[in-house]
Amino acid sequence: MKRYIYIIIVALLASCKEHIEPQSVAGYIVETNNSNEIVLNIPDSIPAVRRYAVDDNTLFSGGSVVEGNIAEVIYMPSDDESLPVAQSVTADATYPRFLGQWISDKSSPLRIDILLEPRGRVVQNAPDKTLIFECWQLTGEENTITLHGTISLPPQSTVKDKKNRDEDDPTPQIPTRQTKRFSVRAHLAYDEEGNSAQHKAMIIRNDKGQESKLYPAWD
Repeated sequence: MKRYIYIIIVALLASCKEHIEPQSVAGYIVETNNSNEIVLNIPDSIPAVRRYAVDDNTLFSGGSVVEGNIAEVIYMPSDDESLPVAQSVTADATYPRFLGQWISDKSSPLRIDILLEPRGRVVQNAPDKTLIFECWQLTGEENTITLHGTISLPPQSTVKDKKNRDEDDPTPQIPTRQTKRFSVRAHLAYDEEGNSAQHKAMIIRNDKGQESKLYPAWD
């Protein structure tokens, strides 16, 4: 009788194990030096940082597995202390396409030179002070991002304002520039020679329909 019960328990445990189904999780890729695992940062989750083993059977699709990119991992839960094994990793394709340095054409009236780094960081070399790019982010639309920053506008002064200042206070006043926040969309466009990194341009369009075209800066 005891042997019969034992056999039933073993069979049930085996049956439960067979019915374990893959699970999925999405988060931001954390940079790691270990090529045998992928690390995700999942906001509002406990624990926030999770690790998954990567092997020869793991399927990769979408964009590059780079720091800060959004990725979905489908994995098999582990029944011991070992890392869950990732069955597939799907990363955002747009994100890595925008990483790197972008510069305007020499003939452009406004010279722009910016470096888009992981996690929305921007390093700006030009222009100076008048137009500041502060961060960038994905929009959910393929090959499109938004750029956020501030623009310094010339001071607005009317003839009437100037006359009133002269009458009330003869002391000359230095006009101050106005600062305004902006958010513009930028999308990738490819020329007729091919849909590759060597033939792409980033087109920035403001709310007035004006466009600026930037190109990858090759060393």
